[in-house]
Amino acid sequence: MKNKLAIAMLAAATAPMAAQAESSYVGVGIGAAEQVLSITEGTYKDHDVAAKVFTGYKFDKNFGVEAGFTHFGTAETGGKRSGSRARSYFAAGTLTLPLGEKFAITGKLGIAKNRTMQLLVGEGDDKQKKTDALLGVGATYAVTKTIAAFVEYENYGAVAKGKNGSLKATILSTGMRFSF
Repeated sequence: MKNKLAIAMLAAATAPMAAQAESSYVGVGIGAAEQVLSITEGTYKDHDVAAKVFTGYKFDKNFGVEAGFTHFGTAETGGKRSGSRARSYFAAGTLTLPLGEKFAITGKLGIAKNRTMQLLVGEGDDKQKKTDALLGVGATYAVTKTIAAFVEYENYGAVAKGKNGSLKATILSTGMRFSF
């Protein structure tokens, strides 16, 4: 089952590239990830550097698809009592609203296949996989015809949920997108 999602994401992202290369793109981003752990003892937040790589295809100036990988970094929560390391593979539909020649507002709605490893002192490691909705909003600026800078906020939902609580992750990132 887990490989089917990865294969579907790859096919969705790469199949259109063969048909029309000028609407395809790849990108990289770096930003701040926030992981929020809600457990019986309380709610803990931590921030770390996040990174993502992605590829996509634009059907026209407004609609497209995107697939990629995000690493949320490592978060210590509850002091040294617990921590987490999370990552996500995602596939999403995109909506772009141009605001002139160079600026655009973007939206993203899709699915995220999240994976986490949580360490709870006294309880050991807990590896989890959870699928949740991906929601994103951002803005792009066309530096050249083939290079765009972006800033976006993405909510990956609950990346882990267990009997003792849940872990949610968001990312605020910036980066570059290269069309070919």
